[in-house]
Amino acid sequence: MTMRRARRWCAAAVTAASAAACLLLAVASPARAAHYASAVAPSYDRVYKVALLEQLPSPPQLVVFGGSRAERFEPSFITRLTGLQAFNFAVQNSRPEDVYAMSRLLFWRAPGVRLRCLWALQASTLSDSPLHPGLLGEPQLTQFLPAYLVREQSLIAQPTEGRQLQGWDEFSARGLLLHNAYDVRVDSGISFETVLSGYLSRMVPRAAAPMAYGQTRAKEYFERTLQLFNLHGVEPVLVVMPYHPKALAAFRAAGWDAKERAFKAYLAGLRGRYRFKLVDYTEIAAFHGSPDEFYDGAHVTATNARRILVQLLKDEPGAFD
Repeated sequence: MTMRRARRWCAAAVTAASAAACLLLAVASPARAAHYASAVAPSYDRVYKVALLEQLPSPPQLVVFGGSRAERFEPSFITRLTGLQAFNFAVQNSRPEDVYAMSRLLFWRAPGVRLRCLWALQASTLSDSPLHPGLLGEPQLTQFLPAYLVREQSLIAQPTEGRQLQGWDEFSARGLLLHNAYDVRVDSGISFETVLSGYLSRMVPRAAAPMAYGQTRAKEYFERTLQLFNLHGVEPVLVVMPYHPKALAAFRAAGWDAKERAFKAYLAGLRGRYRFKLVDYTEIAAFHGSPDEFYDGAHVTATNARRILVQLLKDEPGAFD
């Protein structure tokens, strides 16, 4: 695919930094993060996915938002189910500020496209954590955030270890995560029981602890994003993501269910103010999921992601009409 074709639907005012990123992706493999990461340091998934977006022959009609737990939703499978051209815009540690900026970018580039949305959520989605360095490092996204917020957040020193793309990270041209550290562990023969044990030792104390951050700015941008979609005539589909049954039981035993109830009560309280569809798949029984189709206590494989999509269209027929 030529760069001329890749940019046919992009706006003319693309920044020089992002144009350079697109060029790197065009001359290297468009699906391998390793090639891109070796040329630009540090390299973040937000920067990479914006560059992938620029290479699409036409703007997507349905976009998946969310954190790393949503990265295995397959755009090709979504197209098979809905007939809509899809793009996976899920990124590590996604917060409402990310999704707001991404949505603004998509509407700005293709105002004539009725963009459908699947937004994968969890309780921590609505925490006021520092903005991800990948968001702050992508001017095509920060242009839609207040300058004072970008300046303020840029002064917060954040470690980059574990937040940059790695050599084993691989994506499809439509943003699907094909291979990452989870697959490396599987390939090396590390048992799921070992992985789950390590996950629980790290995450159960966090589940038991009070929320680390406030929930003011995140909720503000969450609601701004709902309003943005509504103004464009779209009801976003909100999906509360599942946990492995053993992880869910351990979290609830540690007191996480209080956060869970507060999170779901907040979503319920938005009814009437904003139009959205909501499905709760916290428990795998809700979508006929398999406990064998997780990478750890929270990250689903493509198989469970497919089951979520199939059940979603049963629970909310016409969700993406």
